[in-house]
Amino acid sequence: MNRLENISDGNSRGNFILSNIKRLERKAYSASPSVKMVLSGNENYKVDGRHYSLDLKRFLIVDNSNRVEINIDADRDVKGVCIFPNKDLLNEVAKTRISSNESLLDNPFENNEICLVHNQFRYNENRTGRFLKQYVPAIIQSKKQSEVLDFDDFFAGLAECMIDDQLALQSKLKNVLSVKKATKEELYRRVANAKDYMDDNYTQKISLDDLVQEAFLSKYHFSRSFKAMFHISPYQYLLQLRLKHARNLLSLDYSYNEVSTLIGFSDGKNLRKAIQKMELK
Repeated sequence: MNRLENISDGNSRGNFILSNIKRLERKAYSASPSVKMVLSGNENYKVDGRHYSLDLKRFLIVDNSNRVEINIDADRDVKGVCIFPNKDLLNEVAKTRISSNESLLDNPFENNEICLVHNQFRYNENRTGRFLKQYVPAIIQSKKQSEVLDFDDFFAGLAECMIDDQLALQSKLKNVLSVKKATKEELYRRVANAKDYMDDNYTQKISLDDLVQEAFLSKYHFSRSFKAMFHISPYQYLLQLRLKHARNLLSLDYSYNEVSTLIGFSDGKNLRKAIQKMELK
């Protein structure tokens, strides 16, 4: 049996829903912005036609303007969390971030609608992910122990993180050479998908051909867009991932040759040179 429990019922700043679901198929427009997490199993979403497969490593952000389809089909209960921060709260936080103090004093109740870019993110990728990783398990544990939950503070903190991340994302999109906002957002999602692929597979052999397949872009368009958004080339980003992992392994007394094999580097000698070069920068 599918079970949903709103443990923040009655809070004006949002809803915090725990779910245990084996099978579910639903299509609807999102009534409010939401953050979707999985605690066990997998949830499959389609947001405005784009597919997302949600697992323990990633969370999904959806705006209230998005059309959302969810599909869960599992032998065991898929445990998840769906958080719905109030859109007025998000708009209010956004206003404090982008308005002058004079404007905040003169027009304290006037808010502009902020549009969230839907996408899935790793928990260590941005402020929202780190906030969720820190506070969601604590809330669930407190609920099990029948402790009083401070959802006012939780939703305020979450809204601040979400807006800060969205403003940072909008700053990245300004570097993309496109007139249409929707085109910029879709390009970001495609490039971010390839970046995510590197994060998952950096110990394997990865070519530019592999990355453009993930992004579904031409080599030139992908490379130019990646550097415009992240201020680093795809090759340099992949190299940084490998070298960071290499230094961690070396600190555990692995040899350079052992580490080069584990992280997909050519050999121990070149790995040593690459690390020395990185340390000089």
